[in-house]
Amino acid sequence: MQNYSIITVGSPIFFECMKEQKSEYNLQNLKSFKEVKEILKSPLIDIYVFLFFIDDLEKLDLKELKKVKYPKIFFSSNSENFKNIKKDNVLSIFLELPVNYQDLEKIIKLSILKFKFLFQSKFEIGKYNLDKNERAITYGKKSVKLTERELDIILYLYGKKEGASKQEIMKDIWSHGEEIDSHTYETHLYRLRQKIQNKLNDKKFITVMNGKYFIIS
Repeated sequence: MQNYSIITVGSPIFFECMKEQKSEYNLQNLKSFKEVKEILKSPLIDIYVFLFFIDDLEKLDLKELKKVKYPKIFFSSNSENFKNIKKDNVLSIFLELPVNYQDLEKIIKLSILKFKFLFQSKFEIGKYNLDKNERAITYGKKSVKLTERELDIILYLYGKKEGASKQEIMKDIWSHGEEIDSHTYETHLYRLRQKIQNKLNDKKFITVMNGKYFIIS
């Protein structure tokens, strides 16, 4: 299972505010960009998301910043401060302060999904291989083709060690401009579970326990 760590660089006040939100992510605060370089020498988890508060930092080393291949979100009270950074960080996100925490949470999830799409096309989920480019999950010679939404559901649950409720899945996967009702959601889940059961002979791949959905891998 993958872990995610949100690392704020600068702005210890914002870091304390995030801790109060009881985030699902691991949280850490660094005071300087130099500490970022140190932590990347021996990464202990799968994915970092860096939140750079550039108003609180010394001038950033743009060459070194470009080498950070994890998701990056930049914050400043003045959007003019982003000009020099944007050129070499085209896949990053730039936000002018203040920022609503609920909006930030969605932006962090989006950053993680972008990272997965760009840098990780294949996953091992237990005995299965998941290929995002082919949109297929395979075991040996058996393979199941997935819709884009089915792929999203598998990736989402794969990253949720403690499972996710129906409401969480509906909110997080269908959160960007789409309306969904409970029936549509149940239909997606039913079809996905039937595919896995019929073609891979696995009734327990997506399991429901105490109102939460889990990937059993």
